[in-house]
Order: sequence, then structure tokens, then C-alpha cells
Amino acid sequence: MKYAPDTSTIINGQFLKHLEEQEKVESIIISRVVIAEIENMANQAKTTGMAALEELQRIRDYCARTAVELLIDGYRPTVNQIKGAPGGELDAQIRDLAAEYDAILITSDRVMAEIGKAEGLAVVFIKEERVSLGKKIEDYFDDNTMSVHLRENNLPLAKKGFPGNFNLVPLEGEKILTREILDDLAKDVIERASREKDSFIESDKYGTSVIQLMKTRIVIIRPPFSDAMEITAVRPIVKLTLSDYDVEAKLLQRIETKAEGIIIAGPPGAGKSTFATALAENYADMDRIVKTFENPRDLQVDNRITQMSGFEGDISASADLVLLMRPDYVIYDELRKTKDFETYSDLRLAGIGLIGVVHATQAIDGIQRFIKRVDLGVIPSIVDTIIFISEGGISKVYTLEITVALPTGMTEKDLSRPVILVRDFYTNKTEYEIYTFGEQIVVSPVSKPPRSKDKSAYVSNVTPSNVEKVLKRYSIYDYNFEFEPPNSLTLYVSNKDRPRIIGKDGRTIEEIERKLGLSITVSSLDELDEIEYVIEVYPVKNKVNMVFPQVCIGKDVIVTVNGTNIVQLTVGKSGEISIAKNSQVGKMLMEAYHKGATITALL
Repeated sequence: MKYAPDTSTIINGQFLKHLEEQEKVESIIISRVVIAEIENMANQAKTTGMAALEELQRIRDYCARTAVELLIDGYRPTVNQIKGAPGGELDAQIRDLAAEYDAILITSDRVMAEIGKAEGLAVVFIKEERVSLGKKIEDYFDDNTMSVHLRENNLPLAKKGFPGNFNLVPLEGEKILTREILDDLAKDVIERASREKDSFIESDKYGTSVIQLMKTRIVIIRPPFSDAMEITAVRPIVKLTLSDYDVEAKLLQRIETKAEGIIIAGPPGAGKSTFATALAENYADMDRIVKTFENPRDLQVDNRITQMSGFEGDISASADLVLLMRPDYVIYDELRKTKDFETYSDLRLAGIGLIGVVHATQAIDGIQRFIKRVDLGVIPSIVDTIIFISEGGISKVYTLEITVALPTGMTEKDLSRPVILVRDFYTNKTEYEIYTFGEQIVVSPVSKPPRSKDKSAYVSNVTPSNVEKVLKRYSIYDYNFEFEPPNSLTLYVSNKDRPRIIGKDGRTIEEIERKLGLSITVSSLDELDEIEYVIEVYPVKNKVNMVFPQVCIGKDVIVTVNGTNIVQLTVGKSGEISIAKNSQVGKMLMEAYHKGATITALL
């Protein structure tokens, strides 16, 4: 008998098993479509592609051992045809080849099998079998294990404990992990994820795979993405309700009746996602429609709550869809890239209640993540409450309010400006002020300065125009400065101007300090650190445009991708620069744009 397998039976290993059960095998016909699809997956370092390559080699070994003829025939598809494989054109070529050789089509694809039968082919449909490898990813867990970390040529490690209180320990009685062991574990995980309920493959590309296996989130990385193969598996060990957090009545009332722009901040492993889950289910208990944005989808919410990821890989496209679904609250887990913060802002301004999850080392960092990503004046409209999670509990709560006031440390009324007040929720005391100072955004802690016994202590009278006006009197034109609230300033001048600005016995700088009402430290321009700004990049026809912040206009900047310098440019009055897509720089920018890399300008 002649047999023609499709790609599915080679990937799952069922084709060779079927052959070994047959008494007489005359020849095997493999379409070049199958070879091309497997090669494409392997070139992207997909786990399924690597497994299929190994299966092809085993098929060739089988033919050599049993003297079975192996034929590779048919037309090789183009890259675009492979990308369009779901349309069915490539499957049709495999069926045509089976018909040409009068071979039996072997497939694990139900649609392929039914179409083949309709076309009059002899078809064997083989369901995927559960493969038992002895060792499974779950075997590395116990009741106190939060996550396991399996790296090639290392002992298995596990984080044991609870959110905010855990230890990383080697697993007792386990051997050094070889590549073969990790490959077997990866194959088992992927095979089960495609078959078991509440399991799915979130992504599989470029040497990385993200899988949700029931309650366990698994990340597999391998070369060329990483230097060695590694599997990380994370699963929740506790599920809490809002009442388990001993939330004070005042905060609970705010969460349930007033707060609609909540940021849950905290360091990794502190319990942010656990608290977000409790918050989501609390809203569901209040008969609210709740959805989640996750990538990957690993919040352990009940089935009343719909979990969503990026539509065709784009979270902003999912946001357009969710507006049509009219939810009351959306849990956004988690905000990382600029596009995430922009999407959060758009949904909140549309009137949807938002709960965002961000990584932060202290509570105020939850707000600083928004600065320069969205307009400063918009922040209090989209974020009204910050809940900082530490060691599994609520350790700090802030509220935000915008007002027009004189920032702390300034005394002249003409220095009044919009100020965001960050207040402690329980005491209502202002702990931080956020405002613009010239081209800088200042996040200033509010504390009462010690009283000075010197009645001639300086009173601040500083604006960028005042600084310029005073320095011009001393013929200082090449300078920069950094304001340090409430009344300190670091002045950067050239090495040539430095002696003149200080003056004999420091008299000149003392005079400038009295005029500005500031304590001034003089430094060289050579010591000034480069300031980095995130820039927006978007393609238009045959060009790629870069939009720079206003502070960069008229200045030379260095454009970087993930910290690597790629080009130096001068920003014109419009604040935008266009570069041809087919240029070397244009290609680098487009690649970074599609990968979601961070593109910045160094000033």
C-alpha cells in the first residue's frame, strides 16, 4: 500500500506509529508542501517545527530499515502561500498528490479527512493520542510551589511559599536537566495544550512558546532566542476574595462606588494578579459585566468573566471590540508598552471602569509609568486610585487630584501652574506633587523643609525665563540646568565659562543664588547625562515617520532601538522626521516597530 501523510500527522508523530502497525507498506509519498511547512516552523524556532523535523528523520530511518520507498514530490509553495495555509490551498495540493499516486491519505485534521473523502480518496483519520512520558511538568510542583524553573544543564529550581514570602530552592532528588528531558517536557505540554479543556497555545514563534495548561502558565524558550533551552511554569497556589485582604470599609466603599480608574502596582511576585482576580470577582458579584485583557490569559477568574488577549495580536484592536460589548469594568493585566498605556487611557476616557496592573517598586512608580506616555493633564482623569501590593497585602493607597496651585517651595504667584496632588487615601495628606517645570516633568515629594535661623534664607523665584535673564547678565549663553525641588538647582556650563560663573571666592555664584532664590551647584556640561525620550513611530506608505517631543525640536538627537544607537538626526520645527522604508535606517525602524521594541531619542 502507498501512504501520503499531511503535516498534522508528522507533527504529532501518529503517521509513523500507523505505518509500524501495517503488514505491507509499499511506499511513502511526502508532498513538498509538508516539507516546506515544517521547514518554515523550524526556521521560526517553533517547538512544533523542531519536533516535526525529528519525526521526518525517523521516517527516513524507518524506510532505510524496512526497504520502503520514500518519494518526495509536488510543488514547493512560496512563503506567502504558506502564510495563507488556513485558506486550504496547500491542503488541496497534498490531496492532489495522494490522488496522483493512488495513495491512502493519512491525517489528524478532521476537515482534511472529510474533504478527502468527498473527493473520493482513501482516507485514514487518526486522532491524536495522549503520550505518557513518565515525567510531566506537574510532577515538579507540590502544594507550596509557586513556580518551577527548568534550565538546560542545571538542577530544577522552584519558588516555594506564598506571594511576597517565598524562597528559590533546588528540587531534592532531581538530576541535572538535559536537552532531551526538556524537549520531551515541551512536546508533552504542547500536545496536551492542543487537546485538553481550558488549555491553549497562546503563542509559538521565534524560539518562544507561551502555553496555558489549565491553571498553569508555561513559557518555553530555546535558541536562537536564548542561549539554552528553558521552561518556566507558574501556577497560583492561593485564590483569595476581597474579604481575605481585610479591606477597610472606607477603601471598600471607594472601590465599589467611586474608583473607576484603579492601578494595582507592586514588584514581581507580590500578589498583584491575585488581588486583581479578587477585585474582578467582587465586581461580578455586584452584577457588573467584567472582561479582562491578558497576554497570556492566566488570571484564575470564574466563568462569569470573559478573558481576552490581543485581537490578531493587537490589544488596541481588542479595545475596539470591547467597546461594542459594553462592559462595566475591564481588568488590564498588565501594562508594559506605551501602546498598553494609550489603550488604557482610551478605554477609561470612553467611560469604562479600568483596573490596570503594573510592575513598580513603590506606590508612586505606578503613576510615573504613565508620565511621557500620556499627557500629564489627562492622568487624573484616567487614574483615580493607586493600590500598592507588597508581600501579598495592601500596603499603600493613593488618590489623585489636579488643581492650579503654587508648587511647594515656590513663593511667587506667577509661578502657579496645574499640579497633580498625590494624596494618602487614609490621611488625605499630600505626599507628592507632579507638575511641569520648563521642559521637565517634576515628581516632587512634599515635606516640610527645616526652618532656617538665617532670616536671609533664599526665597525661590525661578522659571526658565528668569534663569536665562539672569545668566545673560553674566554673558552665559551655553548652559543647561536641572531643578531639584524645592529650592536647589544644578547649573551645567562649559569648562570655559565655569570659572567666570563662580567668580573670585565664589562671589558671582552667590550673587546669582540671591537673585534666583536658589542654592546652585555648578557642574560642567561634560557631566550632564543624556536625557532619553520615548518617541512615536508609525509607517505611512513608503516612509516611516518619527514624532519627537517638543523638547527635541531644533536639537541634535540620537535615535536608539532597545538602547542601541542607530542614527543621529536634527529635529526640525514640525517635530517629525520621515525616513524611506527601504533605507537601512528605515528597515531597522520598521523591524523595531513590528516587534514592539522601545524606540527612544537621546538628547
